[in-house]
Amino acid sequence: MPSRPAALDAHRVRVVAPSDVLQGRVTWSPSKSIWFTGMALGAAIGGLATFTWGAFGIFLASTAFVLLFGHSLGSHRKLIHDSFQAPKWLEYALVYAGVQVGLAGPIGLLRQHELRDYAQRLPDCHPYLRHGGGFWRDAFWQLHCELRLEREPAIHIEPRIAGDRFYRLLERTWMLQQLPPALLLFALGGWGFVFWGVCARVTAGVFGHWLIGYFAHNHGGMHHVVEGAAVQGRNIPMTSLLTMGESWHNNHHAFPGSARLGLCAGEWDPGWWALLVLRKVGLVWGIRLPRDLPVRQELRALHAAAPASPALNPSSFADAWHLLRSARRAVVYSEGPAALLSAKLLHCLLGDNFTHRPSARRLSVTAAGVQVLGLPALCIALAARSGAATFAAALALPFAFAAEQIRQRMSYGEA
Repeated sequence: MPSRPAALDAHRVRVVAPSDVLQGRVTWSPSKSIWFTGMALGAAIGGLATFTWGAFGIFLASTAFVLLFGHSLGSHRKLIHDSFQAPKWLEYALVYAGVQVGLAGPIGLLRQHELRDYAQRLPDCHPYLRHGGGFWRDAFWQLHCELRLEREPAIHIEPRIAGDRFYRLLERTWMLQQLPPALLLFALGGWGFVFWGVCARVTAGVFGHWLIGYFAHNHGGMHHVVEGAAVQGRNIPMTSLLTMGESWHNNHHAFPGSARLGLCAGEWDPGWWALLVLRKVGLVWGIRLPRDLPVRQELRALHAAAPASPALNPSSFADAWHLLRSARRAVVYSEGPAALLSAKLLHCLLGDNFTHRPSARRLSVTAAGVQVLGLPALCIALAARSGAATFAAALALPFAFAAEQIRQRMSYGEA
């Protein structure tokens, strides 16, 4: 029976026992199955019978729009994780675009996400919730079935969402919300525009959501491990543009509240690009990044390229002193501040706390359960030499973190 990590104490999902999300059976869902099958048949039969390049263009444009502004920004980054702030009218518009993907209503989608997220963070997870039934079985499960738990957990959604009249209306009528665009498209281009702009778009959104979900929990690269979690997110680089950045799922598992999902150089994230444009024109603010999130003790970086959690940012001598007491072994990297010092000199400075790894890129230590890079890492590693070194490092550490944040902002284009 899995135990519940302390990090889940503030989760929206509340259970009597962690095993509640393990005990259940997968059953056929008539409404879910008929919805997807009907849309898929409309796309396959109607779409082929009415194909024009104009209709296909409507499919491409509308699918990209609802995936970017609806699913990625509206449903996921805003409604579920509240990773940025926006005027209420813009929030409503983004969430409404998310409903157009055809997955569920806004409240139902949030409930599904929270249940899956909670279960995946436990030491054991039901195969349905971890995409663990194999490729074809998982496709049938996710597209046509639902999980009926023996004891349904309570999912506490904030009143700003659960009590919102607009969201409650969308929740009751989310399938019917395909009618307004269908009528508009019919007026513009007849049935061809409807089959391609509604049926094909919904089919691609629902099927693609499952497909990326399957691979993002079973195959792909990793920067971080969430220790104690049954399921680790995976990064799927080749689909980053198609998914509007949502395929950087290992990054998301590491920093779920971050509005930016592509955290390393070369990780394309169209959702983040759109947020930067919206921020530039004053329509969004309060954008949260990894450095703004609480430290996760269970998070472990796997290699040097992994973005360190910038939440470790001591602003006082007392904070720095506490952080230095948790420092562990240092590893030298060949770029950044460490490039100014030879491996021999670093060994003299750091002693047994130093390990040379020529293939690595920057100086690194583990402190408070997360990886710290660059000048802060050098301060932390030096602090382990003696009491006097710890005192000096505690004085210098806040300034080292400030310098590292400036470097990160310049590297990521956030300054």
